[in-house]
Amino acid sequence: MGPHSRRQFIRTAARAGGIAAALTLAPTGGRAFAQPGRSVAVFGAGPAGLTAAHELAERGFSVEVFEKLGDFGGKTRSIYAPDGLPGEHGFRSFFGFYHNLPDTLRRIPFPGNPHGVWDNLVRLNAAMIAGMDRHNLTVPLPFPLPFSQFPMTPKGFIDSVASVFETLFRLPLHEAVFAAERLAVYVSSCTERKLGQWERMTWTDFARLDVSSPEYNRFLGDGFIRELVATKSVNCSAHSIGLVGEEYVWSLLNLNNDGDNKGNDRVLNGPTSETWINPWIDYLRSIGVTFHQGYQLSGFTTDGAHITAATVTDASDSRHTVESDYYLSAIPLDKIPPILSDDLTAADPTLDRIRNLQSAWMVGIQFFLRKRVDLANGHVGYNDAPWGLTSISEAQFWHRPVSSYGDGSVREVLSAIISEWEEPGTFNGKTADKCSPEEIALETWSQIKAHVNDDGEIQLTDDLLHSWLLDPALTGAGTPDIAYDDAIFIQNPGSWFDRPEAWTAIDNLFLAGDWIKTQMNVACMEGANEGGRQAANAILHASGSPHPQAQITPRFTMPLWEPLKLLDRELYKAGQPNMFDIIDRRYPLR
Repeated sequence: MGPHSRRQFIRTAARAGGIAAALTLAPTGGRAFAQPGRSVAVFGAGPAGLTAAHELAERGFSVEVFEKLGDFGGKTRSIYAPDGLPGEHGFRSFFGFYHNLPDTLRRIPFPGNPHGVWDNLVRLNAAMIAGMDRHNLTVPLPFPLPFSQFPMTPKGFIDSVASVFETLFRLPLHEAVFAAERLAVYVSSCTERKLGQWERMTWTDFARLDVSSPEYNRFLGDGFIRELVATKSVNCSAHSIGLVGEEYVWSLLNLNNDGDNKGNDRVLNGPTSETWINPWIDYLRSIGVTFHQGYQLSGFTTDGAHITAATVTDASDSRHTVESDYYLSAIPLDKIPPILSDDLTAADPTLDRIRNLQSAWMVGIQFFLRKRVDLANGHVGYNDAPWGLTSISEAQFWHRPVSSYGDGSVREVLSAIISEWEEPGTFNGKTADKCSPEEIALETWSQIKAHVNDDGEIQLTDDLLHSWLLDPALTGAGTPDIAYDDAIFIQNPGSWFDRPEAWTAIDNLFLAGDWIKTQMNVACMEGANEGGRQAANAILHASGSPHPQAQITPRFTMPLWEPLKLLDRELYKAGQPNMFDIIDRRYPLR
């Protein structure tokens, strides 16, 4: 079987829904770890790597996981302040249209839960779109929702109605029509057009955000995008944003949501590591997975078509050799380029295109409050915050009281994310990447207060603030050496064609992560889980394993759109625009 037919065969197997030589980690002149039998070495203990380890270990493979950090979970792990208060790199959202990740959660035992960690998910009943000097809109989730399940104060109801009318009066009619046209164009586009046309332009270009009114931008711009896709419209492909936006709409309408009465958005009922990651590690250890902390992947040795060894580096910069049958790199995108040696890219030239992929900063900050403050029964998006802020009030969803952490005086964790680092702040006039940690915290706190303290109702006051925790992966803040060690993949235009598959032309090297080609398409936990499953399936195929493939649930498609997509396929082949592309006709690039 030639290399191209082999890759095609693995592609089919990996996307459908062990036993090898010993793995050894041998420090120079000393200790060695060994696992008899056929083996897989997994580098990276984030959701992608842990998912692959999970699927392979349950099928009898000998799996060893190498993680450079002292904690497991990658960007999903919890972080803690020196006084023990719990924080995160950014709050976790488990959307209803996720199916592969919830399947994994159900298979992780948790004391007292019949469905394992999945039972730790709590549905959100609302989301708030907050603005400065205007009424805040609270949206029931999913829609429609019985009013008895929708915790809204009379003021919240009045504000929401007022917000809708503000938008209606401020949004020019021609822009409202154009917004409807843009949405109709995307959902009726065939796959070929989505990848060949919309994948190659930004959402800003597709939706004409740069030449539209502020009100239009509030509707189709970053105020909505940041909450949904964790990215910015100016550098994300229209296809990526459109795909997840369409999924979210069906989820809002209770179509294709995971679980009974779990809604279209869920969060965990406690810190992520306590309610998900730590139980996961315990389970994986119980089925034979071995973990090695403090070892960073630094390269592979290849004979041209086969990996003969991997090299890892420990905290003291000592190098160690790892030998295994199969090697799975599940490290973050920004850590991949240093391991792409000339030998590796010569063996598989497509790997060199990974260097074209981009990442961005989305940094978590937690404000620990002395009183519980439920800003909304779900996420809050701050539409007029130049630093691209979103947040959630955690205490209302946690089973363990927040007061059980730290000195007992904290009652609330207001967990926020900063996603824009190059726009001047509202109050200090400085970009976030030029601020000290203290300046970042003060400006973020001030922007949030300016959105939620209005109309005479003051929800956040400075005396409530006990302390704050900025993601420690951000270093050198306030200096020219500022850096962030947990950047996320962004789906810049055309990135789909540079993203690798889970398998490579090297017969025992595989890749996993939310940045490889997945049907989820965007950087998220569901994409990472799917990427881990694809890698596990490729290893199952490569090893000739008789075990069934890990299931990968296909995306939901609306049957009503299929005839329109068939027609659009013919238009696209003929070089014509989409049938709904009337106001701003976009012809396919040729």
